Amino acid sequence: MHFVSPRLSALALMIAASSAFAATPITKTIAVSEGTDMAVTVSPNHKTILMDVQGLLFTMPFAGGASKQITTPEQEASHPDWSPNGNFVAIQSYAGGTFHIWTMHPDGTDLKQITNGHGDDREPRISPDSKTIAFASDRSFKGSYDIWTVDVASGVLKQITSSEADEFEPAWSPDGSSLAFVSGSSITGKSIEAINLASGHQHTVASIDSTIGRLEAPSFSPDGAQIAYVRFSGVGLFMNTASLIVANASGDSAPTYIGKATDAFPFPATWLSKTELIYTGNGHILHTNLSAKTESSIPFTAVIESTRPQYAHKVYDFDSTAAHPVKGIYAPALSPDGKQAAFVALNQLYLMTIGSAPVALTHDTFYKQGPAWSPDGKRLAYVSDRDGIENIYLHDLAALDDSADRRVSPSQSAQIMPAWSPDGRLIAFQDQTGATLLTDVTTGAVKSLAPLTFFPGRPSFSTNGKTVAIATIKPYTKRFREGTSSILTVDVATGKTEFFSPAKFESITTRTEDGPIYAPNGKEIAFVMDDLLYTMPVDADGHPSGPASKLNDETTDAPTWSGDSRKILYLNNGTLKLLDVSSKVITLVPVELTFTRSKPEQKLLIHAARFWKGSGPGEQMDVDILITDNRVTSVTPHSATPPPGITRTIEAGDSTVMPGMWENHAHTDSDNSIYYGSRMGRLWLSYGVTEIRAIADNAYRALEHRESYDSGTAIGPRLFTTGEAVDGERVYYPMMIPTTSEAQLHREFDRLKALDFDFIKLYVRLPYSWAEQGIQYAHTRMGVETASHYLLPAVSLGEDGMSHVSATARTGWAYSRSLTGSSYSDVSKLLSQSGMWTISTTFSQSLYAEDPGMATDPRQAIAPPWENARLKVSVSGATKTDQTSALQHLKEEESVVSGVIRDGGLLLAGTDSPLDLPATSLHLNLRAQVKYGLAPWQALETVTVLPAKAYGLTKDLGTLDPGHLADLIIVSGDPLKNIDDAARVQCVMKNGQLQSVGVIMAPFAKSNIGNNICP
Repeated sequence: MHFVSPRLSALALMIAASSAFAATPITKTIAVSEGTDMAVTVSPNHKTILMDVQGLLFTMPFAGGASKQITTPEQEASHPDWSPNGNFVAIQSYAGGTFHIWTMHPDGTDLKQITNGHGDDREPRISPDSKTIAFASDRSFKGSYDIWTVDVASGVLKQITSSEADEFEPAWSPDGSSLAFVSGSSITGKSIEAINLASGHQHTVASIDSTIGRLEAPSFSPDGAQIAYVRFSGVGLFMNTASLIVANASGDSAPTYIGKATDAFPFPATWLSKTELIYTGNGHILHTNLSAKTESSIPFTAVIESTRPQYAHKVYDFDSTAAHPVKGIYAPALSPDGKQAAFVALNQLYLMTIGSAPVALTHDTFYKQGPAWSPDGKRLAYVSDRDGIENIYLHDLAALDDSADRRVSPSQSAQIMPAWSPDGRLIAFQDQTGATLLTDVTTGAVKSLAPLTFFPGRPSFSTNGKTVAIATIKPYTKRFREGTSSILTVDVATGKTEFFSPAKFESITTRTEDGPIYAPNGKEIAFVMDDLLYTMPVDADGHPSGPASKLNDETTDAPTWSGDSRKILYLNNGTLKLLDVSSKVITLVPVELTFTRSKPEQKLLIHAARFWKGSGPGEQMDVDILITDNRVTSVTPHSATPPPGITRTIEAGDSTVMPGMWENHAHTDSDNSIYYGSRMGRLWLSYGVTEIRAIADNAYRALEHRESYDSGTAIGPRLFTTGEAVDGERVYYPMMIPTTSEAQLHREFDRLKALDFDFIKLYVRLPYSWAEQGIQYAHTRMGVETASHYLLPAVSLGEDGMSHVSATARTGWAYSRSLTGSSYSDVSKLLSQSGMWTISTTFSQSLYAEDPGMATDPRQAIAPPWENARLKVSVSGATKTDQTSALQHLKEEESVVSGVIRDGGLLLAGTDSPLDLPATSLHLNLRAQVKYGLAPWQALETVTVLPAKAYGLTKDLGTLDPGHLADLIIVSGDPLKNIDDAARVQCVMKNGQLQSVGVIMAPFAKSNIGNNICP
């Protein structure tokens, strides 16, 4: 990936082509005077400060005041260091999709890229003679970060360190003879080392016990006698404190000075003299006099442009019962004779003779997944939770129905993604830990094949049965989690594993159904890379033995082979295609399957003691709510005489009726969700969630679920979903698309549009210039929202929102929340004044201590046993360990939430479940908002009217005004007085269909919750 210009030509063309469909955005400026995780450097003459505020570089006079912006968002400049000769500034830039070292004039002009390649080059520091830049890099590709130098004039590189430790954040000694750097494992800096550049001799300058903290950001005093660094105290998601430390540079010694800021930011201090320095912390630029032991804040103002897009939102027809073509064709599998295909759609397992209509093999509301043909073509292995847990079942194709389908190896652990051995004796699969196992088809005996990996893809046997291949993550280093989705081969006899790349620096597109999958002829292996179909030659044992060859030029998912290896069946933007491998001829395979939205015909009356419409502090008492079909007709004072034509009356005499809740950040079809089966939708409903904003998921699994929920063939909330997140070259999660070219970028956007998704997620490693194209495409071509982990694109590039207050960032720090969990007024101003929305995902388990009964709630019987065990562990930790620090971090996040809401901003509640626990964590989120300052009605708005406002759905959802969709819950008690009552759900109505919680739970647990109200 190479940076061309801040505004790529493709973006300009897209905007021009679609300008008729989008109104002129609203722009404004927002002035900030504090900075979260900001860095500074100072000119050698001490007249000018150059600072990084929210990913933009600004300059201002040393005394402070108004600043001038000198870089653009797309340049992604950070970590600035001013050269000692004053002529240039070194930065790290992500402009081309990989971190590299750049230089520029101090006014931001004459940007020059100094390093290149696929390695990440970070944290530049300029030598005292201004000729060399030291930096940290993983460019050796040996699994760790090392210290390198580059000659500014020639670009010649030199590797300085090469240990197995992660070595980063270099700092020059004043005479240029040595470099100090941080050494550690992953992000934990255990020590600061110094290396003599001539002799290679290395010694420890400072160290810390990694169980109590970590070190970062060294810098030498001008005389070389002292060294400053940042010491973090604490472990876990957020540190407790971060302090500037000044100590003797000769070795481990007691600090001579400890900074007054308790939240020092992770950047090197700039020394002005041996007794003065500048550092950043607590939101300020701090001028420190070491002799006097004083610190003063240098005031500043930085003005950031805000752009709020104006576009027509996607139009939903929630009332139509017209037939829609099925696009959610999940995991299609071609029969060995190449004449039939099996797949999952509308929550059923289908068999289709090519050229004929598909026929359902199952007819129940349980989950289905992953059909796989036996080598002889007589049986299908597939996954279902009809007996409680996702297990592998066998279906005999000679049978008239599925009544005789049996589990291969009954288990209380999940079994997913089955794959047959060539002799039909074994099936490989994965469990909920990510381990790959083998089961004997005859005996049901199970044995381990490969240790757990992070969300691996479906396994595949080599033709001789000696090797199994899976797609799994191969991280570049421990410091940052991303890597490539590579091919891992496992020797069936010995368990020996070996990684192979589909191509250098490339990935299998997704670690789900995109291969690798062996050809039955034993000569090649197929997979999807760059969204296209490839094959790669393999040796007799199935190990890749040559470069990959491209077979098509269209977006591809889920390839499977015919038994003679002559044809490959695959998905292309919601359609099935059949490719002749030798001729490359592609044939459309029609799927004659439609669905209609499930919608009741009724006139239902609910008599409720209390009614809250979903906004504001007021509630109505003793009311009648009239539901006609799937919409609210009226809300009136209770009358003893019901309206004519009532078909059903519900007496909720001691309950509250309120809108069903939004879960604003979930992954319904990826991560741990793939092991829940049909339990997941029921679990969310039973806790009052009737709407879900799914953020990033396996595309066809998500689409299949949405169509199943809409048609009533599966039980779950109203699902607003999307496919995989669009990511950069390096990836981590299985549902992130590694994007390596603009052509692929647009294939991904076109795929999301073709599948009619509701959202585009732009992920951690996608550069802003490409994200900007995604924003424009989503708005002008799809009418849907976009979001990422980053604040600046949401403020300045027109992105709709941010999916967390803070989360994983490619920089290693976040501009929205410091490493100690604090956000400053720059964040709250940008969130509240820009018009963007933000989702608070607290990831805090502390409040389980206030309601440990959550772990034994009868509804938890819906969750798989391992997930219920996870909840019990969380409750135990909250009740038995000191939660002081965790509660403080929670309070800090909630201060942002409450402040933004009070200032008129859009803050929404979400969980990122199932990374956090589904359902219960949403209620903890609401309780935390109330605990730390909001009224219950304000907290509840973050799951009712505010999401509808954020997503342009206020005409149909968010409140129970007449004419709105009848998505509501009946809860015991009064949530506007006690927020805990929001979890006491008795009955749930989605699209007018009312069920008690007991009925929702019924397939997995016996309960009478709500049965007396909604029989």
